[in-house]
Amino acid sequence: MVTHIVFFKLEEPEIHAPIICEKLLGLKDRIPEIVSIQAGVDFLHSERSYDMALIVTFNDREGLKVYDENPDHNEVRKYIHAHRLDSKTVDFFS
Repeated sequence: MVTHIVFFKLEEPEIHAPIICEKLLGLKDRIPEIVSIQAGVDFLHSERSYDMALIVTFNDREGLKVYDENPDHNEVRKYIHAHRLDSKTVDFFS
């Protein structure tokens, strides 16, 4: 299994984070390589917090590659990049 985690810092997170979560979660029905997907908005707002997180699992690295290159994912990515201040990612075998 491969786990893909992304944290996002957004401009106007109260507006954009819920929209991004909905768009990302919608990918599950359009990208069969996704085994599971979770996205959520931070509620603590601590000084270390990012605004939202994404966790996606795949059976293998090839599934992650297919997801990364998928046109539907790239459409969501365009929206994210238009409103993103920063992001961090970790990909690991689980």
